[in-house]
Amino acid sequence: MNFSMYAGFTAMMRREGIEKAAAYAAGLGFSSVEIFDNCMEDEERPFADIASAEKARKVLERHGLEVACYSAYVSAWQNEVSVQRAIEALEIVKALDCPYFHHTLLTWIPLPEDAPDFQQGLEASIQAAERIAVHAGRLGITCLYEDQGYYINGVKGFGRFFEEMQTRCKNVGVCADLGNILFVDERPEDFVRAYIRQIRHVHIKDYLRKESETSPGMYWIDAGGNRWLRDTMVGSGEVGVKACIKLLQENGYEGAYALEIGHPEPFAEGVRRAMELCN
Repeated sequence: MNFSMYAGFTAMMRREGIEKAAAYAAGLGFSSVEIFDNCMEDEERPFADIASAEKARKVLERHGLEVACYSAYVSAWQNEVSVQRAIEALEIVKALDCPYFHHTLLTWIPLPEDAPDFQQGLEASIQAAERIAVHAGRLGITCLYEDQGYYINGVKGFGRFFEEMQTRCKNVGVCADLGNILFVDERPEDFVRAYIRQIRHVHIKDYLRKESETSPGMYWIDAGGNRWLRDTMVGSGEVGVKACIKLLQENGYEGAYALEIGHPEPFAEGVRRAMELCN
């Protein structure tokens, strides 16, 4: 299996340099990495320019690693800066020889009081995603979208968005996030089954779940309806990771499995356990 280091890689690369980050990822058994770019804030980008991205690619290759996906944190709702920063990032994606550009759309959790209704959020998401995908298409890059938040999530909610995107752009696909769908109280197996032919990349994570009127404590995220979720080691929570991987493999999926693990338990141990469970 092609395991991709997602959580922690970009932060380590910034902190310690690409050489140490690549060596660390390879040492944990990863065969690829996923870059994270926060396009919502005016912070340092993962790569200063095309030349630095090309240099990083060569370092990664020397360690037996490729860039499986480039992910950007983008808001499609009244945030032109983040959309423009995402478009600018596509030249870097090309320089990294990366086939996929994954970006978020509407990520509010919980929803703000002035949140738009579903139709408004859907239309804004489609408009922003089309602009990015058109530019990506000129560079031979495929744009990926995941089940996330309360708008573009769930089998039907995501479908409203993705079906329209397929009519507008040919260079689009699905990033199946095996944990995010729990925020709309659906099963990840159902999402994988619904979009099995369009899935090009996978995010693996796991969550503990509790029912409570108030926060159960540190690390717990409000999922609405008195439901709370907390990142945990893969295999210890609610996500049927093995069932999802079985579905993917039975249907010919050969892409990367990116570990997006943000649990408070030791990272390296979490990676080891996740790889053992998935293999």
